[in-house]
Amino acid sequence: MSAVDVTIEICGMSGDGTIAAGGLLNGALSAAGFSVLAFDSYPAEIRGFGRCVTRTRAGESEMMALADKTSILISLDDEQSRSRIPFLRDDAVVLFDNRPVVYVGEGQSIAAHLEPKMNPFGIPFGDLAAEVSGARRGRNLTALGALAALFGLPGNAFHGAVKRKFQPKGERVLDANLKCFDAGYQYCRDTFKDRLERISRLGSRDKTGERELLSGNAAISLGALDAGLRLYFGYPITPATPIMEYLAKELPKKGGAVMQMEDEIASIGGVLGSFYAGKRAMTATSGPGFALMTELIAHATVAEIPAVIVDAQRGGPATGLPTKTEQSDLHAAVFGGPGDSARIVLAPTNVSECYYYTARSFGLAEKYQTPVIVLTDFFLDNRVENILPPKNRPEDIENGNVYPDPSKHGVYRRFEDTKTGISPRSIPGTEGFIFRTTGLEHTEEGFPDYSSANHMKMTEKRHRKIEGALTDLPEPVEFSPEGNLDLGVVTWGSTFGAALEAVQRAQGEGLKVGAMKISSIYPYHSDSIRSFMMRCNDILFPELNYEGQLANLIGHLFNKEVLRFNRVTGLPMSATDIYVRIRAIVE
Repeated sequence: MSAVDVTIEICGMSGDGTIAAGGLLNGALSAAGFSVLAFDSYPAEIRGFGRCVTRTRAGESEMMALADKTSILISLDDEQSRSRIPFLRDDAVVLFDNRPVVYVGEGQSIAAHLEPKMNPFGIPFGDLAAEVSGARRGRNLTALGALAALFGLPGNAFHGAVKRKFQPKGERVLDANLKCFDAGYQYCRDTFKDRLERISRLGSRDKTGERELLSGNAAISLGALDAGLRLYFGYPITPATPIMEYLAKELPKKGGAVMQMEDEIASIGGVLGSFYAGKRAMTATSGPGFALMTELIAHATVAEIPAVIVDAQRGGPATGLPTKTEQSDLHAAVFGGPGDSARIVLAPTNVSECYYYTARSFGLAEKYQTPVIVLTDFFLDNRVENILPPKNRPEDIENGNVYPDPSKHGVYRRFEDTKTGISPRSIPGTEGFIFRTTGLEHTEEGFPDYSSANHMKMTEKRHRKIEGALTDLPEPVEFSPEGNLDLGVVTWGSTFGAALEAVQRAQGEGLKVGAMKISSIYPYHSDSIRSFMMRCNDILFPELNYEGQLANLIGHLFNKEVLRFNRVTGLPMSATDIYVRIRAIVE
């Protein structure tokens, strides 16, 4: 655990500027040299009534998961913030507005509900903002100024974050927000100077290279742009919509276009048409939209058309919990669709991998002429990390198509049954390489053929190329000491960070445990996974789904019953909960 490891929450109602304040805090902490991992939660309703909470974990080393307990709470609304008290550390610091515009009864104030060891700081956020800017709406900036003063955070880092956000809106708006921040900063310096020494001073840290704050969705968008995306087809759906919004601004600058379609069926149809014509395209959706796409995904499988699809999982089933996180689309991603319609499924575990796996998916889709699904989730899509700026790799940019040999001119077979299962691919209209494409089972030339022998041959061909794709897919990564282990923890997606933190804590206490990260969900590296499992007395799968979907897929490799730790709370997995489960199993 790093020497500095602090979690800061900001809680308020929609309209209080909670999310904006959290973004400014993340930018300032990153500029001050801290490693940052942040996540916002907000209501599902479009009108936005309800509680908004930003959570920022900052420290000296890389943050892999959210912490279970909060060190500092900024309350912009007492009623909403009282719900966060159970998540506070015993010695937490709480900043609240002691002169709210609406009277708060003594029993309703957050200060009345704090535990004895907690440190409350009543600060007139709204009054200070109104005094220097003429409006109370800058109270979120006043609160950030108070935070910076109390914990010795560099004011210039916050000034920089405020300038980046508000300078495009004009000097008047920028000046008002800077004054609000400074008012809160100076008020705390003057009012609480006798109490400052009793609080841990965070200061700033030496930078380890220029880092960039990116969300998972932004990283996905950048990865697609750097891989040569030309067309994006989409329909708005939480939590994938920010990808379309990002690309709508940036893709036209690179000569591409974003098309909002009438539904998800049209979106995947546009992707198939674009790839069929030789242009890289993608779409992003969530569970309900992915369900509508499954017929055309299966069509792409049999017609051997590339496609790139991001499935940003949310709580399910059906419309489910739009602004909550879950990992319950794995079965749908791997098996969703009629018939044996195998496809490639990748699952990034952090923001950097969101970039690299998305970029890589285009070359994979072209080379293996199949849909590639990038499986994320609400937590991974919306969380923010400050990472070293990602850079594209040659294999992600280069053309992934396998073109026919010139000797095939005039005798071209589009679906030739090759040793690898990969047939030479031609773009429609190429002279001498005319071909037929159909969703019906077909011969190597593309003619419909319903015979048993042909169907068996072509099914084997399509699966052979998917299995062969393993050579280009990320290997499982092991985090274990040598030798036999009492317990192995196998994880995927956003749960990996919490699981690794739990395993490292257990290892620090002398327990013989290890972890393995699975990023290639299908096809999967059975030999590497089995080798790790065979060194363990027991195997535990922590997953954010009720059925244990990865355990269902690969648990048989252990040759005995695996252990499952399933949660469907809508919240990211807790490292402490996994650690407690590890200890219970080992002991």
